[in-house]
Amino acid sequence: MILLSDHNRVRRILLALLAGATLLALFAAVSSRVDAHANQIKSSPSPNSELEVAPDRVIVWFSESIEESFSELTVLNAAADRVDLNDSSIDSSEPSVMSVSLPPLENGTYTVVWKNLSSIDGHKVVGSFVFAVGESLSAHAQIYPDEQPLLQTVVDPWLRWLIFISVALVIGGLTFEMLIGIPTIYSDPVKQRWVSAAIVASTFWSRIAVASMIVLILALLGQILQAVSLISGSFSLIPDFGILKSVVLESGWGRFWMYRAIVAIGMGMMFYASIRMSRSDDIDEENQDKSAGSLVGDSPATQVVIFLGLVFLGLTAMSGHNAASPVEIRTLAIATDFVHLVASIVWSGGVIYLTFSVPIFIKHLGKEGASKLFEKAIDKFTVLGVISAGILVITGLFSSYMQVTNPVALATPYGWFLVAKLVLLIPLFTIAGFNGFKLVRRFSSDGQRLLSRSLVAESLIVLLVFITVGWLASLEPARQYAGRMGIGVADAVVHSDRDTDTHFDVTIHPAEVGENDVTVQLSEPGGTLVQNAVDVRVRLKFVDDDLGEQLVSLEEDEGGRAWRLKGARLDIAGEYQAEVVVLRSDSFDARTAFRFTVFSSDIAADTIEPDTNTANLLFGLQLLIIGGLVAAVAFRGIFTSSVFSYAGVQWSLLTPGSIVVALGLLMLLNVQVLRIGFPENLRNPFPPTSESVAIGEPIYVGVCASCHGDNGLGDGPVSVGLENKPSDLSVHVPLHSDTILYEFIRDGIGVGMPAQGDLLSEDEMWHLVNYLRAKFDNR
Repeated sequence: MILLSDHNRVRRILLALLAGATLLALFAAVSSRVDAHANQIKSSPSPNSELEVAPDRVIVWFSESIEESFSELTVLNAAADRVDLNDSSIDSSEPSVMSVSLPPLENGTYTVVWKNLSSIDGHKVVGSFVFAVGESLSAHAQIYPDEQPLLQTVVDPWLRWLIFISVALVIGGLTFEMLIGIPTIYSDPVKQRWVSAAIVASTFWSRIAVASMIVLILALLGQILQAVSLISGSFSLIPDFGILKSVVLESGWGRFWMYRAIVAIGMGMMFYASIRMSRSDDIDEENQDKSAGSLVGDSPATQVVIFLGLVFLGLTAMSGHNAASPVEIRTLAIATDFVHLVASIVWSGGVIYLTFSVPIFIKHLGKEGASKLFEKAIDKFTVLGVISAGILVITGLFSSYMQVTNPVALATPYGWFLVAKLVLLIPLFTIAGFNGFKLVRRFSSDGQRLLSRSLVAESLIVLLVFITVGWLASLEPARQYAGRMGIGVADAVVHSDRDTDTHFDVTIHPAEVGENDVTVQLSEPGGTLVQNAVDVRVRLKFVDDDLGEQLVSLEEDEGGRAWRLKGARLDIAGEYQAEVVVLRSDSFDARTAFRFTVFSSDIAADTIEPDTNTANLLFGLQLLIIGGLVAAVAFRGIFTSSVFSYAGVQWSLLTPGSIVVALGLLMLLNVQVLRIGFPENLRNPFPPTSESVAIGEPIYVGVCASCHGDNGLGDGPVSVGLENKPSDLSVHVPLHSDTILYEFIRDGIGVGMPAQGDLLSEDEMWHLVNYLRAKFDNR
């Protein structure tokens, strides 16, 4: 049997390890290299660009909001003289954009140097790029981004680990006492021994919690020392108080740090008050392990401590990675992160509390007495564990989408630690289920030793999970790292398709910003090369805007094996649409179309971002599943009466669960149907493939040909009686983007063209747009 004296030794070792880790973190926090997360996304002028006309301003976009007081843009000429107007500032409407004005520049090469401090995580970064005016850039003048170190400092994840563990020990333990301990030990007035043993366990745990509060405050101190050292460049345990004041009062991250520090101190004060209230006035030093007093969680001040703990977790979520999500879904991301933190703190803190308290109950109550107590409490803790673990997994999946988005981004440092966390959760949940559903229920048959050891193993895995969480909070999000490093980007885009008797093999190399080569190979169904192609044309169209791209004819190889276009310029990173049209002398024309992404090797212009619709859909599903889980647990007494002693329906769970389910359904309905609060995103969802064009053709014949005619000349049979002659589509279609054509079809034109929005579906109108483009746009 594990004796209390053994646990006293374990406690001393644990406290020594925590103290040592804290002191090491404080020392190393001010002596390590830094990294940043507010990376450059794009700029105007673009890096390594060659301009005919000098710009009047340099603008740089970053991946996170930045602090104006600690951020600057400078422009240097070839002699390293500063040539900007020294007025760099952050856009008031978009704090992730910084710009600086320029005077009229002479021809030459210029270097833009920028530095910033992220207002989200307090990380600092410095970077530069060059552009030329009126001349070409030489190879030695071009600047490419350096590889950034992984962490802000080598101990940053360990500081965060100490913070998470400390909060879990205090808030999770208090929550366990309030929700599990107090209702159990006071449920039977006859069981006074239960109360006595619980008070001893609570007193024992409170000493560890006090040490945890000290560690929490010291870890927060380490974070601010780290930030001040980063800004000042002076590595010292005694900070520059001028810089300290600026960081705390003038930066967003610093203000959040100050709020968290104030809340942590308030938690410590109220927790001390809870301990004092729980102690009997008659207790002395020699009898401090006896049962005099009450549980710490039974103090009125405990609720204040838990409330302040929730505020602390909320502030943590508001300064975490999810707070840097796109503004349209930022609130959903922060709310999810907060719920995820609460669930993890409550469950893990309860597990650690049990690890320390089980041997105490065995010592004071004996095997049989402890068995009866655990049988009484196990239902409550199992319910809390099932709900917490379920919320932990569900919200974790949502947050993973926000920070990874694309599976290829798992091949990053952030992705590796995320996978490690998921792997650790498997044995953690396995042991937790074994403890809750098997071990405790056969406690009286020599299961006490195995339970104690199993809880120790579970707690150790919890500590390991929190280590991965500390690293995840310190590392650059996977989607940003992958976008910046080009992970998952292919060397070329390859597309194969077939239209009637023509087979296409299209290659675009390297599919990056700059010059690209397009190769088209044509073959018959039997595999023989097409020999009678009169012309092959391609249009590379930027999807998010109409840049007036035209169809360009390709050159045929001497052997007739392929058609090629060399040096096609793609100057903007993002999604493009390739349209390939083949004119054949003895067959129908053939076409294919597809979309692909152009990557920039110079900057993170293609940083992977979560889709707004997908994020809202996942958030609605998240609410639906969480609410369903809570409601299902409410019926445990009916469907799993052999496992749980609770009988009937627990309305205290069913009601909130049903409300959350209703909210989830409402959000899913809004995302899929109502679209309230969503901006209208008129973007052609269909590439102009032969299938799409074929769908649009009969729609044109049915609703357009009567006025515009079969050939779009405006000479249809109905046009004779119209006051205004219908437009010649061969003239007007090339003048307008897909979106404008769609709006013309949907809303009509005031000079006599009726709206078709009530007659045609959205998909039908887009297919009609593709038919118009294929038929009448031969630019």
